[in-house]
Amino acid sequence: MIYPDCSLPGLLFTGELPDTPAITDPRRTVTYRQLAREVAAAAGALVDRGVRAGDRVAVQVPNGIGFAVAFHAVLSVGATVVPVGVQVTPEDREWQIRRSGAVLLIDADTAAELRPARGTAIRPRPVDPDSVAVLPFTSGTTARPKAIRLTHRNIVANTMQFASVLPLEAGETCMAVLPFTHAYGMTSLLNAPLLLRGHVIAEPFDAERFLLGHGTHGVALSFIAPPLARLMAHHPLAAEVDFDALRTVINGAAALDPQIAAEVRKRTGARVIQGYGLTEASPVTHLAIDPDCPPDTIGYPLPDTADRIVDPVTGADVDAGAAGELWVRGPQVMAGYLDDPARTAARFRDGWLRTGDWAERDAGGGVRIIDRIDDVINSRGFQVSPSRLENIVTALPDVADCVVTRGHTTDGDECPVAFIMVAEGARIDPCAVMDHVAARTAPHERIRAVEFVDALPRSAAGKVQRQLLPTLRVEV
Repeated sequence: MIYPDCSLPGLLFTGELPDTPAITDPRRTVTYRQLAREVAAAAGALVDRGVRAGDRVAVQVPNGIGFAVAFHAVLSVGATVVPVGVQVTPEDREWQIRRSGAVLLIDADTAAELRPARGTAIRPRPVDPDSVAVLPFTSGTTARPKAIRLTHRNIVANTMQFASVLPLEAGETCMAVLPFTHAYGMTSLLNAPLLLRGHVIAEPFDAERFLLGHGTHGVALSFIAPPLARLMAHHPLAAEVDFDALRTVINGAAALDPQIAAEVRKRTGARVIQGYGLTEASPVTHLAIDPDCPPDTIGYPLPDTADRIVDPVTGADVDAGAAGELWVRGPQVMAGYLDDPARTAARFRDGWLRTGDWAERDAGGGVRIIDRIDDVINSRGFQVSPSRLENIVTALPDVADCVVTRGHTTDGDECPVAFIMVAEGARIDPCAVMDHVAARTAPHERIRAVEFVDALPRSAAGKVQRQLLPTLRVEV
């Protein structure tokens, strides 16, 4: 694949543009021609405010036309976007602004006022493809978030790579409620569909609007994370939704329980497939688009992307069928972490990006993610996968959600413990949960304690934040 040496707005908004819907948000719809004009006008407004090429501009805008305009306006003037999640605390926002060196914050109010004082519209300017385009922060699940340097080459390449395999035709509609400030939302939900001239339904998340919107807008492709899958499978309103236009559901951000995936398919009639990536790779590296891919795999690498499964200690490829760390390489892989050469060097080995995910190949050569290496529980000398146990627990009819994490026994060993959200109006005996798991697992995998909670800590993109759960002590 040939990747042009241009910015992302240069890729999306140069040449003849269709007069077809590009984005619909709760307030209005814009066509591709209108969107390009609004981006150019906002770029002029940024220049009027003193923003110059190389500056960093924080963007904290909810999903919608305003985000797309602000994001592409910043890139159009050669500046760097620092995406800030709309749900982060004011303290975390200020920390990210200081850490990134952003000279301006565009929030929802600022985005609505981006009009050039002198009427000067600015079309996408030439850029150095190896300069930094986007500076997202990691989710910070184990420490302070890290700023990741994604170049114009990285994000242009990944947008083109993902669009080349995305099952979406020009004019078809896709549902996009996961945050555009997250790398998954930025590339997968917004920019790849725009490259394909699809129609993006961009809204901040609301359960009822998300479900009903599939029928209202005739959605052909829906992007989800596991919490949205549970809504599609179990929410009473989903039974009333017209899913006739829906062909494909793509899950990202975290692994999806195959049983939940099957329930979504039964409810909607759409194919449910897994994608995979990480912010350090812009973010997409794999998609299970091949019809022969088992439902619990992430399939094969995108075009121009290579993968390996290796022993994380020796760096040698593991034997066929064995588990190891997934390594990836491709034009979408980051330039490194901001001002942190030591951490950058530790994340790479001979040009390969170490994902930190434990994985294995299925019989057809596709990749199956087992768990984050840091999340694997060492129980009685054996490695235990939390996600495998979560899938067993969520198979119980009265479990709305579950996170399995690392507990500690009084003699110092690690052991699996479960935090469970119970379905509304239901009651569950914790002993019944543990017996259910014990009947389906080896002794070292058995859940040793159950804690019921009203909510589980997940990021806006649906990723579990295990560090926010308390550590449970279990009597031997």
